[in-house]
Amino acid sequence: MTYWLPPFIALMLAFPAGAEPLRDPFQRPAASRPAAPGDTPDKPPRLRALVLGGARSLANIDGQVLAVGERFSGYTVLRIDARGALLARAGSEMLLNMQDKDSR
Repeated sequence: MTYWLPPFIALMLAFPAGAEPLRDPFQRPAASRPAAPGDTPDKPPRLRALVLGGARSLANIDGQVLAVGERFSGYTVLRIDARGALLARAGSEMLLNMQDKDSR
């Protein structure tokens, strides 16, 4: 004999009160707010990893997974390729690469 539980009851049993489901590691974070004119980061951003996939390449910069065109802390990601991630901010460009020393 098989038993059937309505989906709502099954979810209640799967996640007891007070328990939170694990965060999906592949879910992209929401775009960060645009930087205010007075915002200046204390340290330059650091490239932690690259995932190369042509137009769908991703860069992990300071723990945020970003694609071309996305913004964070006043920077815009212009390009991601084997050389690194090219960022733009306030009319200037900065190329982050994996060989940069960690100054933290």
